[in-house]
Amino acid sequence: MKSKYSPKKLFIDLVYDLIGCILYAVGINCFIIPQDFASGGVSGIALIITYLTGLPNGTITFILNIPLIIFSYKILGHVFLIKSVKTLAILTVAIDVLTINFPKYTGDPMLAAICAGLAIGAGLGVVYIRGSSTGGSDFITLSIRKLKPHFSVGTITSTIDYIILGSSILFLGNVDAALYGCVAMFVSAKVLDQIMYGGNKGKLMMVVTEKGEDVANAIFETTERGVTVADVRGAYSGNPKQLVISAMSRHEMPKARKAAHDADEMAFTMITNTDEVFGEGFIDPRED
Repeated sequence: MKSKYSPKKLFIDLVYDLIGCILYAVGINCFIIPQDFASGGVSGIALIITYLTGLPNGTITFILNIPLIIFSYKILGHVFLIKSVKTLAILTVAIDVLTINFPKYTGDPMLAAICAGLAIGAGLGVVYIRGSSTGGSDFITLSIRKLKPHFSVGTITSTIDYIILGSSILFLGNVDAALYGCVAMFVSAKVLDQIMYGGNKGKLMMVVTEKGEDVANAIFETTERGVTVADVRGAYSGNPKQLVISAMSRHEMPKARKAAHDADEMAFTMITNTDEVFGEGFIDPRED
């Protein structure tokens, strides 16, 4: 039987890990630490220790992750654990060695917070899309996501981060540091969600009509997307109708909406956003 974790996948993971961890480390070493900002997650706790003791941030982060690794093992499994420990080790090197001498930004704090969020969010996104983690609250985040898949990664991450950011005020005594840290984490969460879901976002059209076949054909001919037709009944009138459902990209929606309206001007049309769509013409659910 072919190994599920082949050397090719390992190599690709290492490349993504290196890129993601360097981006994350840039956010920490080039923007967060020079400005004495607070941060969220375990890295935020590690930053407090770094500020108070001067010890290497990456090494402290690694040590603090050990109990969380043990905690998340049963929920996330040994494959994820091994991948995450690998990523965490790379992150430790990226923070303490690879980016330690990168130029430090000491200018406008707001710009620093935004740039930190961009770098950290991009780094997390690159790591997450390969099914790994940078450790820390990521273990908690992905454990919650596995138990509650309808929660977005960015929302869970930011919630945990804000709790730790609030706690950092007690230790650092600097409200501005925590507030700028909140800005950085807000930007990070938005960038993270955009990387993980932005490229796969689309639209879902649902049309209630008495001309189901006509509407379905019009949508298909316009977008060449799959269309599903189901028999339904109006609750008030009791009249039989058809529900036409089709998933498509955002730029296809205006054409599909017009086509449906042209096929039945009396149709009731609903359009909603989709974060991810799996199936033919969209994401292959077997993708790693």
